[in-house]
Amino acid sequence: SAIQDYFPKLLRLDGQELPSPIIVDVGVPELIKPSQEHGQGSDRIKSLVLEFLKQYYSIYDYGNRQGLLGAYHDEACFSLTIPINSEDSASSSLCEYFKESRNLKMIKDPYLRRRLLKHTKCEIVDTLITLPKTQHDFNSFRVDMWFQTEKMLCFSINGVFKETEGEYQDSVLAFSRTFIATPGSNSNLCIVNDELFVRDASSQETQSAFSNPVTTLCSSPMAILSQEQQEMVQAFSTQSGMKPNWSQK
Repeated sequence: SAIQDYFPKLLRLDGQELPSPIIVDVGVPELIKPSQEHGQGSDRIKSLVLEFLKQYYSIYDYGNRQGLLGAYHDEACFSLTIPINSEDSASSSLCEYFKESRNLKMIKDPYLRRRLLKHTKCEIVDTLITLPKTQHDFNSFRVDMWFQTEKMLCFSINGVFKETEGEYQDSVLAFSRTFIATPGSNSNLCIVNDELFVRDASSQETQSAFSNPVTTLCSSPMAILSQEQQEMVQAFSTQSGMKPNWSQK
């Protein structure tokens, strides 16, 4: 796999045994850390990541999450984790996330661990659609770049959001999300791995959330699906009886 090219000693990934790699002595790919020597490259990567996040969360918060299909690789993986046990879930604002939580410290059943790890972009987006409607505080976002190579980019986002519907409307939650992405079409990023961690926000985070004017983001630049394309997908879904996500394929 592409990940084994960079981590040749990796034996297990996302709960699955990996085949033994064929190691050829061609040297180790250089990991490029943001620094003064890579100033221009770092600025370019920073702009690329920030634009990607604006487009992604514009659709996630304000659009049809089905439109996120184009942001994921066909065989991408996604997992969600919350720091909560079953006894607390019923009375917590995190209860809507509990059923999809893959907290490995609490889940010991191998079958359940495998089921909660979402494979393929269709399965991922199906899961994202079931999660509560949200509004993220873009001013709270802190982005960290973990590493980059010519073919892979790993970065994380920390911030807060609130639910906009349901019993826990306006409840503020905090999140940390790590993306591993590769170059995609039209100079966009293509997500191959997505890990989302959601928790209750601290008192300080709750007080400061949405205290500044909300950053206005335009969801049109991502243009994963045009309005006409979405209408075509919906029409085909209605006629065929297939889910919209599969109709798009």
